[in-house]
Amino acid sequence: MSMELMVKAMKAKVGNPLRKLVLLKLADNANDHGECWPSYKYIADQCEIGHSTVRKHIGELVKAGFVSIKNRKGPKGNSTNVYTITICHDIAPTVLPDSIPPVLTDSIGVPPDSRPPMPPDSTGISHSLEPVNEPLKALPTTSKKSALDFSKWPALPSEQVFKDWLAIRKQKKAKLTQTAVNRLAPHLIKAVAAGCSVDAVFELCASRCWIGFEFDWLVNAGLIAKQAVKADWGNSVFDPEDPLI
Repeated sequence: MSMELMVKAMKAKVGNPLRKLVLLKLADNANDHGECWPSYKYIADQCEIGHSTVRKHIGELVKAGFVSIKNRKGPKGNSTNVYTITICHDIAPTVLPDSIPPVLTDSIGVPPDSRPPMPPDSTGISHSLEPVNEPLKALPTTSKKSALDFSKWPALPSEQVFKDWLAIRKQKKAKLTQTAVNRLAPHLIKAVAAGCSVDAVFELCASRCWIGFEFDWLVNAGLIAKQAVKADWGNSVFDPEDPLI
């Protein structure tokens, strides 16, 4: 496993959550040169998705330039795919226009440029139907998510789950800081790569009154099957004794 590739895969914008999970699994199996050769069945089992879904998303990753495929012959004549991860932060998803933008119309259904001018009123002044474009005011928000940077997380939990977890931290007088968010990130990445959802992690934290968590806690709690945890995760650079707050 290449931790550098895992971080790059987590930051890559691939346009689909399952596609992101497949890319993370490829990075999890890749060596330092970005090469790996897992089977479609292995990826499907680890990601808990269908075989055809894996093939589809790998194809999309190849089209977007995140992955390249090389076919090679095995010792018994069978062929295997060698995947090379070529993630670059400069790559952005290609968005193709679905159709020509429609002509804008006003409330009476007439394009602004084709409207006849309004006749003058009693004062002799002609008035225009052109709307006044006032700057939009920023909507007030009370969400604590917006005050912190969660870009290192694979995804955010649902609103209700996040509120329940924040209530636990508030009860224990543990304000959520950027440092705490950053320290949870690598453990959350490992949990998602092991097939666990972000919501499931924070639901467990809320139910057990945890203000934070480590990957090993999730395994010991039974949220992640121990057989799904690979040996190389155990050699991770993260210190399991390091507190999260």
